[in-house]
Amino acid sequence: MKKLLSFLTLSLLIGMGIANAQNQRMVVVECFTSATCGPCASINPSLDNLLANNEDISLYIKYHVNWPLDHDPMNQHNPGDVQTKVGFYGINSVPMSAIDGTWCDYSGYVNQSLLNQYAANTSPLEMRMSHYLNATNDTIFVVVMGRATSAINSDHLRLNVGVIEKLMQYASAPGTNGEKNFHNVMKKMLPVASGQAVPALEAGDYFAYKFSWALANVMDLNQLSAVAWLQDASTKEVFQGCKSNGVLDPFYAKNCVISGINHAKNFVCSGNFSPYIMVDNFGSEAINSLVLKVKVNGEEIQTINWDGNIQSGYSSKIQLGELNFAFEEENQLEIEVVTINGAADDYANSVYIHEFEAAKDVVAKTFKLTLRTDDEPENITWEVVNTATGDVVVTGGPYDEANKTYKEEFNLTEDGCYMFTIYDAGGNGLYGGSGFYGLKAGSVTLFSGSDFTDMESNEFSYENVAEVIENQENTTNIYPNPSNGIFNIETEGINNVAVYNMAGQVIFNQQINGSATLNMSNIGKGTYMIVLMNETGVSYEQIVVIQ
Repeated sequence: MKKLLSFLTLSLLIGMGIANAQNQRMVVVECFTSATCGPCASINPSLDNLLANNEDISLYIKYHVNWPLDHDPMNQHNPGDVQTKVGFYGINSVPMSAIDGTWCDYSGYVNQSLLNQYAANTSPLEMRMSHYLNATNDTIFVVVMGRATSAINSDHLRLNVGVIEKLMQYASAPGTNGEKNFHNVMKKMLPVASGQAVPALEAGDYFAYKFSWALANVMDLNQLSAVAWLQDASTKEVFQGCKSNGVLDPFYAKNCVISGINHAKNFVCSGNFSPYIMVDNFGSEAINSLVLKVKVNGEEIQTINWDGNIQSGYSSKIQLGELNFAFEEENQLEIEVVTINGAADDYANSVYIHEFEAAKDVVAKTFKLTLRTDDEPENITWEVVNTATGDVVVTGGPYDEANKTYKEEFNLTEDGCYMFTIYDAGGNGLYGGSGFYGLKAGSVTLFSGSDFTDMESNEFSYENVAEVIENQENTTNIYPNPSNGIFNIETEGINNVAVYNMAGQVIFNQQINGSATLNMSNIGKGTYMIVLMNETGVSYEQIVVIQ
């Protein structure tokens, strides 16, 4: 199975005066501290004062560690992101600070001269950002964009985005060092603590991203803000930083990106689906109309004229209606934004590509669904529909217990194309807790997952073969698939697990006993074959890494 979600730029416009220009650098200071660290209490006031007096040339973010004592509430709010940054810089004591990634030392050594030294280095990048809360004040949205004025030749670029609480004031000291006031506390790194991968940049190249975070452990909404910086994850060099003042100042008037697609199947046998796309407006103009061109396997199947309103920095869901197409064994759906408000994008046309395959042929008699509920089991239901007749032939859910694994079986009697759909009335898939689902036909996994919105559908082609003998011994389940490289394997007994690339080379080998979680996030995105071998035989399945 292959699944690719990406946007491609079809053209590049380099404005006059952009190429090879240099920009004022915003110095990025990352501070490591703790409410249980005595020296931190003596260093932080002067450090905070210094950085507050240099807001025009610097930004800072503070990571609260869980040592020397594990009593820092700000660490307990998000220990995972902190630990990632600790490991990235190799921090083993506090207070410590990193300046533009390459200077890392005792925080007491940070002074005006040092800030001036780094601020004097020009930057090959312009960056701008903003943030806002949704109407119910429970989610923050952060928009970050950058434009290279000189080339940045690195294959390890990461955009780091940190949601911070500028001031957290406690009535009494929450730790052991007496501190009550804490500044620029990191609440969440977006999209993850290791950052968003950004391709190497030539002069004039431009990027824009939008991230969101469901708020947790925020003391004062009015103190929320965000900072961002572009960094080489290999050398740790920071090229530029920026901070949000809540107002977006886009580089272009007309600019948008198709950032996602939902309700698009990965396996089809009916030749249709009805997806919707998410469009992010990164231009200064409100978007009132779009012309979209839809192709499947290079053949244009539909032109969509959309009217509505997307304000600058905001997003909108656009329904594409029912798409009907002739499909092949491997297929590519392409959606292009042709015009914005009747004219071309000021930067480059946004093109979104979704790859999908012809549905698997199934002859097994028994279908087995493994479903682990999330924190809201009452929202989860599923069904199997005969696509030719529209008849619902099997249903399941809702469920009663959270974070519980349910195993269900069903049989089909008529040949045909069938669609399996899982629904989440809460709109966030099986994200809460450790939820997932996987559907097998006999011993063959058809599809699995956990990350979807309100629903996810896939199809399979069923043939009723009376003579089929099912392998009841193979109970292996691999999920989620596709994934970012973290795969859960549910099996029995001791198995040797080998992963092969498409050239037939073994790139991962490990022995497991029963269920296990395999971290293969370093093997790179692509399609691989995973082989499990034990004393009873061999089983195998394709896996897809999409990081």
